[in-house]
Amino acid sequence: MTHHTVIERLIRKHITEVEAAELLKKSVRQVRRMKQNVLVSGITGLIHGNTGKTPWNKRPHDVIDQIVTLYETKYTGFNCLHFRDMLAQHERITITRESLRTIFIAHDLPRKKRHTKRRFERRERKPQAGMLIQQDTSIHDWFSCGTKCSLVGAIDDATNEVVCARFFSSDGTLPNMTAMKMVIEEKGIPVAFYVDQASHFRTTRYESIHVQLKGTYDETQIGRALEEIGSTLILARSPQAKGRIERLFETLQDRLIKELQLAGVTTIDQGNLFLNSWIPMFNKRFMVTPASTILSYRTLPNHLPPDLIFSIQENRLVRSDNTLSFEGKIYLVSAAKTRISFAKATVTVHQLITGDIRIFYKGQELAYTMPWTNSLGSKQDIIGRE
Repeated sequence: MTHHTVIERLIRKHITEVEAAELLKKSVRQVRRMKQNVLVSGITGLIHGNTGKTPWNKRPHDVIDQIVTLYETKYTGFNCLHFRDMLAQHERITITRESLRTIFIAHDLPRKKRHTKRRFERRERKPQAGMLIQQDTSIHDWFSCGTKCSLVGAIDDATNEVVCARFFSSDGTLPNMTAMKMVIEEKGIPVAFYVDQASHFRTTRYESIHVQLKGTYDETQIGRALEEIGSTLILARSPQAKGRIERLFETLQDRLIKELQLAGVTTIDQGNLFLNSWIPMFNKRFMVTPASTILSYRTLPNHLPPDLIFSIQENRLVRSDNTLSFEGKIYLVSAAKTRISFAKATVTVHQLITGDIRIFYKGQELAYTMPWTNSLGSKQDIIGRE
């Protein structure tokens, strides 16, 4: 039975408004409005006023064609949300996610991948920025050139802010030290760093299973550096435990790689320069507001030199000829005002992140020269720190 037939019967009082509402599966108010429209305009009163008209918010076909062309040429492989961000940022095309999704469906463009069901409950975020920094390394073909490199990243657990992201040729102690030093110089000293159980974070003794089961390990260079500045190193027991940094790398391997390709970035130096401007925009897009506005970062005291703290430090015994060996090279310690010879003295050698070598004895820096090398045993005219 058509709408007009029911309304006509209602007008002739063959049925009541309640019965008409039941037949049309509408409310009594809607039926009264339809009745009034038919009394005023006849059968045309049942036709919606926008029928046959172009919706005011319909996007022009040429704009839709431009969006599809951009995706198929310049932004191939971008997910729907990332593509929307690129349109607004670079193409000056503003479109809602749902409208873009409709275009993707209509033109059979690939959409967001399906996510597997989450098997772990998310841990509540820390309430204050600086309470916990999750840090990890992702080894990947970041520049899409067939060669893998390392991206060391650090994210604030409370705010989702990427506080450090830097490319290195490899993973290890110095790259992770560099990232931590950057965080401390830029933001301050956090309460703790949350990391995995890689060898540069935890010393493993395979022959001492009791030590491993107890959970106590010899201090690493990174652990020593953090202890000196008053921060803590926390070791995660599983990848799921540090889920925020794991999800960050999942996002970066989707978004960052594609934008590096767009920018024509192919080297580590170019990549780090690109990150300097890209990370602030990424943070603006994905940062969240912490539960508390109080910051847990602490200012690094002036008496703690970060260049010396974040360095490889090893003790060496000075030989009778006033020389010591470090990393295959011989260093001749020069005489100081307080002491002519340092034979039989134990000194501390600092290998800085920059590669420079500095030697200290009881807090006093010593000058040195490098007249020989261990490997070749040949004379060298290399002058050290005088």
